[in-house]
Amino acid sequence: ACGHHSCAIPPPFRNQEARVIDTMKTTTIASLALNIVLAAVVLVALLGRTQQHEQDVGMMMVRAPAATGLAAPCTGSRTAVNFHRRFKFQPRRKPDPPRKWSMKVGDKVKVISGGDKGKESEITRVYRKSGYVLVKDVNLKTKHQRPQGEDETGAIIQIEHPIHHSNVKVTERSVYTKPVAAVATE
Repeated sequence: ACGHHSCAIPPPFRNQEARVIDTMKTTTIASLALNIVLAAVVLVALLGRTQQHEQDVGMMMVRAPAATGLAAPCTGSRTAVNFHRRFKFQPRRKPDPPRKWSMKVGDKVKVISGGDKGKESEITRVYRKSGYVLVKDVNLKTKHQRPQGEDETGAIIQIEHPIHHSNVKVTERSVYTKPVAAVATE
């Protein structure tokens, strides 16, 4: 033998040693990657928790009456259920409603997307906080109504459900006329 380290090891063991070293490298890299991912998740959870706590403290300070002088935050215990509820899968939602609404009750609208695309109808109700509008005979859902009294029978009825304001286009604005007080003539 030449005395070189790699030559001193018999050939079958040389392959085995290389395999062990390769395995150690891959497991080390995998464990490092897993540790980085876990650290990131913990960091995000802690940041979300502190931001939520700051929001809660701000809301409590706003709600506290000024006359009593209560500005100290209430210390509420967070449960693990609430912690995990924040990380549950959230369905895709439409963005927040616009600051200035272009549609009002009585406007004629045309549905521009969805199952009822192309229908033209009238707005019957506006939900400003959620950004939805109720349009007459659009987005009908089937409701199985139970009997209310002993002598009544159940029914299957069609009811209108709200549709997002971005899915409708105003075609004709309703003109609001102020009610005129009747003038008494003598």
